[in-house]
Amino acid sequence: DSEVTLNIGMGDDFEGGDLAFWGLRNSKDEGNFVGQFHPVIGTALLHAGRHLHEVKEVTGGNRYAYILWARSWKGVRSKTCPCCWLSRRQQSSTSNRSYRNSCICGATWN
Repeated sequence: DSEVTLNIGMGDDFEGGDLAFWGLRNSKDEGNFVGQFHPVIGTALLHAGRHLHEVKEVTGGNRYAYILWARSWKGVRSKTCPCCWLSRRQQSSTSNRSYRNSCICGATWN
């Protein structure tokens, strides 16, 4: 998961392959369709990493993209595993041992 995502359209002409966006994860609009964007070759789209999105089927040609993700290591990011945050797993004192063993940031994985 990222704070921001930069998506640059590259390559050949293609049909389909639009980016469909839904509301921000963990907001009241999560899951509500908000629009779509057809990538333009040589043009960048910058969006919030929490924006739920998908690439629709490419129906002709080849779709290429150069993607950059950026994250912050401050605030909640310094205290929460991004995998657990995305999966909505919560660390609690009663399940701390289970959390440490299942989380990719836990002792089992590091």
